[in-house]
Amino acid sequence: MALVPRIHLFEFTDQDWWPSALRDLTTDYLHTVSARLGLFDAAAEVLARGLRASGGNQLLDLASGGRGPLPRLRRLLAEQYGLEADAVLTDKYPNAQAAERARAEGATYLERSVDALRVPADLRGMRTLFNALHHFRPEDARAVLADAQARSVPFAAFETVRRTPSGILSMLLVPLLVLLFTPMVRPVTPLRLLLTYVIPVAPLIIFWDGLVSALRVHRPEELRALTASLAREGYTWEVGEARAPGKPLISYVLGMPTR
Repeated sequence: MALVPRIHLFEFTDQDWWPSALRDLTTDYLHTVSARLGLFDAAAEVLARGLRASGGNQLLDLASGGRGPLPRLRRLLAEQYGLEADAVLTDKYPNAQAAERARAEGATYLERSVDALRVPADLRGMRTLFNALHHFRPEDARAVLADAQARSVPFAAFETVRRTPSGILSMLLVPLLVLLFTPMVRPVTPLRLLLTYVIPVAPLIIFWDGLVSALRVHRPEELRALTASLAREGYTWEVGEARAPGKPLISYVLGMPTR
């Protein structure tokens, strides 16, 4: 039994009515932190296995927000595994400025809305989610995984947040981190500075969404039960944890077609 039960409270960035300027404050910050600190570096090995299982080189990222870690991971895949991957980034609420910066990093960011629950048939490749599977209730998370399995494409979702007492308490540091990392977020705009240092909207919003993320995240044993319910011949699921040297532990769920 989980010490901390899963509670599906609301996150501001999930809401259709949430202004895009405020949503971008959060997603740009999250991209900056993940890229600067290399929080998802351990995901490269998992992605390499998924790409090799597919025999392809296409990565289709869902819920990319402000770009996420995939541009950095493309470089790690090339340097560490000799894999030249093409990355297509998507989001239900595309970040237009992030799309421009993604192109400069060699990735494609689609400016049309793409819902992870309804991935269009024309978008192909290994599907990825970074700190995003927790946005879905268990039945919807199962649907996201089941669709990848039904189309026989690899799938990988990664989380840095943890639904543990220490994971939840660590969110108290988020407002301070927002203050520290905001000068590194691009673009630096008067609005971002105003809503961070004068009126502390960004620290409070990002703190709340981070806290809710920790309360929503699916624990490994829950993911194992979920993937067990999907078991079928020709496709395999794996739930585990990984850590790159000097980096925090991340959890993942990996699905691969078997040939």
